[in-house]
Amino acid sequence: MTRSKRIAVVGGGAAGMLAALAASNAGQHATLFERNKRLGIKILISGGGKCNITHNAPPRQMEEGFIRPEARFLRYAFHTLTSESLLSMLHAEGVETFVRPNGRVFPVSGSADDVLSAFERMLQRARVQVETNAHVQAILVENGAAVGIQLDGQAVRFDAVVVATGGVSYRKVGTTGDGIAWGESLGLPVVPLRAALAPIYFTPAPHASWQGVALRDVRLTFAPTLNQLGIPNAKDFNQTWRDDLLLTHRGASGPATLEISRAVALAQEAGATPILLADVAPDQRPEELLDIFLDRLQNSPISEIQTFVSGFVPQAIVESVLEQAGIEPGRKLGAIRRHERGQIVATLKRWRVGTVGQIPIDRGEVTAGGIALSAVDPTTMRSRAIPNLYFAGEALDVAGRVGGYNLQAAFSTGWVAGRAAAINPEEA
Repeated sequence: MTRSKRIAVVGGGAAGMLAALAASNAGQHATLFERNKRLGIKILISGGGKCNITHNAPPRQMEEGFIRPEARFLRYAFHTLTSESLLSMLHAEGVETFVRPNGRVFPVSGSADDVLSAFERMLQRARVQVETNAHVQAILVENGAAVGIQLDGQAVRFDAVVVATGGVSYRKVGTTGDGIAWGESLGLPVVPLRAALAPIYFTPAPHASWQGVALRDVRLTFAPTLNQLGIPNAKDFNQTWRDDLLLTHRGASGPATLEISRAVALAQEAGATPILLADVAPDQRPEELLDIFLDRLQNSPISEIQTFVSGFVPQAIVESVLEQAGIEPGRKLGAIRRHERGQIVATLKRWRVGTVGQIPIDRGEVTAGGIALSAVDPTTMRSRAIPNLYFAGEALDVAGRVGGYNLQAAFSTGWVAGRAAAINPEEA
C-alpha cells in the first residue's frame, strides 16, 4: 500500500495512540510524537495502576458520564468507536477484561501495563512511526492551514496534525497543556482550565485525627450552590453526589469529592468560599432519624449521645458533629431536650465537612476546560478555523465522571480525529 499522506500525532496518550492507529489503518503514514520515554504514562497510573479502561455502556449511556454540552459533542465519537469495539481490540491482543458491578471495566490481570503493551503492539503492527523523547514546540501554520510542527527547533512538514497533548493534571507525567496553548496562540477559543475529579483542600486543614478516615455512602454537596450564585447552566454540573468520602491531612478526597470538585471550582471562580456539606444518613428523612433517636431513648435512656452519633459517623468525627449541633459530649440521651434532638438530626443531614481552600488542578484525574467545543467539528475533530488541524482527548473542553468515561472519550475522539485526518487531510 502506498502511504501518500503524512499525519503527525502529537501526544502519545490514549487519544494520540488511537489517532495514530486510525490514521495508519486508513492507509496513511502516521508519526506519533511523545515527550516521555514511553507512550501512555498516564494510562499506567490510571485506576491506581489497574487501569479503568472504559465503562461498560452503549454510546447513549456513555454520554451520561458528561454534562450535556459535552455529551452532545461526544455523541458521534462514542458511536464511531464504542466501548465494545475498544474492548474487542484489546481482547484480540490477549487482554482479558471484567466488569465491576458499577460498570467499570478493568483488565483481569489488574495491570495497566498489559493494556498499554497491547496498544504498543497494535501501533507496531500498523507500522506507526513512534518518536519518544520528542519535544514539539509549536504547530506550523501557513496560509491559514496547518502544515506541520516545530520539533526540537526544526520545522517538519506534515499533511495534517492531530493534537492530543492532554490537559494539565498530573504534570509530573508530562501533561502540561501545550496543545491548548498552541490552539490559543493560533486564535482558537479556549475555555479556562479548572480542576475536575480533584481532591479538595480545606482552610483551615482538618484535625489531624481525621486523616485517613472514610465515611461510606454519604451524599456530598456544597454551599452556596451554583444556582444560588447565578452560574449559567448550573443544572449541567454535578453539585451533589452520593458515594464514599475520604478525609485527608489536607481536606477531602474519595469518589464523592472528585465528582463535585468541578462544580466547587466553578463556585470559587464566582467569588464564593464554598463549604462542603455531607448528609451522613442519606437513606433516612429527618423525621425517620428522629424516630431512630426516640427508639434509642426509650430502650437506653442512660446511653451517652456519642454512642448514638457513632452509629452514623466514624468515631473520629463524632465530636465535630456534636460541636456543630451545640451538644456537650457525655450527655445522656434522656437529658437531650426536644429542640436539641432536632439540632442533632439537622447536623447529621448537613454536617459541615470543611471550608474549601484550594482545588489543586494538577492533582485532578482530568482537566476541565481546553479548546472550546464550538471551535471543533465533532464528526472529524477538525478545527473549524484551521484546515488540517485536529484536536482529541483532554486538549478538548471535556471532563467526565469517574468510572472509565474519560479514557473512552480520549480513545473515541482520537480514533475519529486520526481517521478523518487520514481520509482527507485537506478537506475532512
